[in-house]
Amino acid sequence: METKNNKQVPTEPLFLTRVENLEQEINELKSQNQNLKDQLNSKIFQEQQLALANYSLQTEIIDRQQTEAALRLLLEKLASEKNDLELILDTTTAHSDTIEALLYDKVLSLAREVTIDGLTQISNRRNFDQHLATEWQRLAREGAPLSLLLCDVDFFKRFNDRYGHPAGDTCLMSVAKAIKTCIRRPADLAARYGGEEFAIILPSTQKEGALYIAKKICQTVNALQIPHEASYVSNHVSLSIGASTIFPERKINPKILIEAADKGLYLAKNQGRDRAVFSDNP
Repeated sequence: METKNNKQVPTEPLFLTRVENLEQEINELKSQNQNLKDQLNSKIFQEQQLALANYSLQTEIIDRQQTEAALRLLLEKLASEKNDLELILDTTTAHSDTIEALLYDKVLSLAREVTIDGLTQISNRRNFDQHLATEWQRLAREGAPLSLLLCDVDFFKRFNDRYGHPAGDTCLMSVAKAIKTCIRRPADLAARYGGEEFAIILPSTQKEGALYIAKKICQTVNALQIPHEASYVSNHVSLSIGASTIFPERKINPKILIEAADKGLYLAKNQGRDRAVFSDNP
């Protein structure tokens, strides 16, 4: 169709077709654009995932590097300790005899600390209790007698007050040494019972033998002539001794022997001290 100005005007169907084509192209462009957006988002997501993976990998690498460094330090320390141990082993092997002797001396020293009184160097109360229990059982089996002496330094508190505690310690050491010289048999035991008290265990000893040893101890201590101006019975240190003898039985407690000897000691003090008195029962 032509206008008056000889210009050609599109017909309506053609126009509509072109409009539809344009709309289709627009829709395709929109679809392509959406696809591009989706691809972009996918790439961004992948990039983020790669970044996270890279971060984890870097962290793991750092951790492994730190672990490797710690392991190296540990290996160096172990190597140093191994060298030290080898040196100690070589030294120990080379001086095994000396070390064994030192250990043996240490064991003996510890044993003495457990059983020996530190001041008087004779058996202590603990060793006395153990030895009494052992001899009680042995003599009960054998049907043999057991005697016990309990000794007390006369007026020892007054001695300490008069001469001082150092002199008192010296006195106890001298008395202990004197007592020990009066017993000879391996099974006999002299012990510091407590303070200024001493005890003597005499296995397989009858009453007569116990009194003989008791009087001998009194005489030996008197012979020391340790001055004791504060004593009421002598001008030198003396002992009061209680003695007792029993045939042990397993069903009887050894305490009965101690009580009997203690009664003898009580009687010795009541009868004027500086003597030995025998007691049959507590």
